[in-house]
Amino acid sequence: VVSDCIEDRPTWNEAGEKVPVDTSRANPNGVEFDNLFLDMNGIIHPASHPEDRPPPETEDDMNLAVTDYLERVFAAARPRKLLFMAIDGVA
Repeated sequence: VVSDCIEDRPTWNEAGEKVPVDTSRANPNGVEFDNLFLDMNGIIHPASHPEDRPPPETEDDMNLAVTDYLERVFAAARPRKLLFMAIDGVA
């Protein structure tokens, strides 16, 4: 199932600091979720081997890409009870 999603994005204040999305507010999509289950293989692999840009130069850059994506997904779903991140070994 594919559907459109209204996303709140982080903003920047006058001091140049990133202001994260307030995920305690109601979901702008009008749907509330109790749980969010993530297969981290589908997040880590594209962060380390992106198709639309050069790969990250360092492991820290890759970790930042993973974190940015996790924050975006979490802000879109806004689970109220559980965030479950499953990570297994390499293929």
